Amino acid sequence: MRFTGNVPIYEELANYYRRLIQQGALIEGTALPSVREVALNERINPNTVVRAYSLLVEEGYVTSIPKKGYFVSSAKAVGNKGALAHALRALMEEGYSTDDIELALQDIREGKA
Repeated sequence: MRFTGNVPIYEELANYYRRLIQQGALIEGTALPSVREVALNERINPNTVVRAYSLLVEEGYVTSIPKKGYFVSSAKAVGNKGALAHALRALMEEGYSTDDIELALQDIREGKA
């Protein structure tokens, strides 16, 4: 894997595994490589890997099982929830506040947008 430096490494790592899951290369129940393995192979801090995996857990792409590892979640769990969380996070990283997002949603509901 090559890191571009355009975004934080943890986001690039999360994007890499997210794409693999979305493309079906990693199916439900598949174990992701251990934090230690990824950190050694990519020569990055294990905390960076944990942060990437935690992001995937938060988005519903991955489930964490203590002392076992990280596993691809069911397709149902991922569904639109993961894509929505990813889109909202991207908007917030672009500088939009939650108030901005809520106002935009209200405009959509009212047919103003």
